[in-house]
Amino acid sequence: MWKQLIKRVGITSFVLCFGIQVMLAQQSTLGEGFFTPNTKDVAVLYLYDTPNSKAGSQERAIDSITFTKRHGNYVDGIGYAPKGFEPFNEKLDYGIFIMRVKRLGVDYTEIVINESTGTTAYVHTYSGNFMSWGQFMLNCHSVEFIDKNQKVYDHPMVKSAGRIITPAYFKPRYVMGDWMEVEILADDYNTVKGKCWIRWKKDGKLLINYNLFA
Repeated sequence: MWKQLIKRVGITSFVLCFGIQVMLAQQSTLGEGFFTPNTKDVAVLYLYDTPNSKAGSQERAIDSITFTKRHGNYVDGIGYAPKGFEPFNEKLDYGIFIMRVKRLGVDYTEIVINESTGTTAYVHTYSGNFMSWGQFMLNCHSVEFIDKNQKVYDHPMVKSAGRIITPAYFKPRYVMGDWMEVEILADDYNTVKGKCWIRWKKDGKLLINYNLFA
């Protein structure tokens, strides 16, 4: 997904050489996943305050986010955003703009608009796309343990067979609940040394750091 987005803006080689690591180790709750505005069709993303979502109701926006096309015919920047706007990740010039979802709804979805304070607002659900945490992880280049003493397993249901490996770098392949089947990577983050299972979250908290790109 990320590579496809990057190719769309024509800067693949630059981004693959520029490592971007995103961490949420201290986040108290992961939420449901991520919301990505549909910038192709939505020029303005309207923000709402606790909508009632009743049929026929007309909600009034409390603020908005606008998008700009600075260097081509695609959106590559934010024109306006509320004061203190701090999304999960915004690099529209790389084709990336994701905000964490606290509550996923039929008509309106509650998103986090400031990751430091936890401030939220609502957006129309149809004004963007939803991506689960599992989908997000599968689109990352690699992941690694926060605690270097965390064990890997041949199977998530056989925890007694766990072992510690170094380096603890992995390529996600499958996600199943709190567990993830991964390829074990060497120091170069590319050479595959084998496969195993790791626990990537527990009690709503991440156990891994993750890298969007190489």
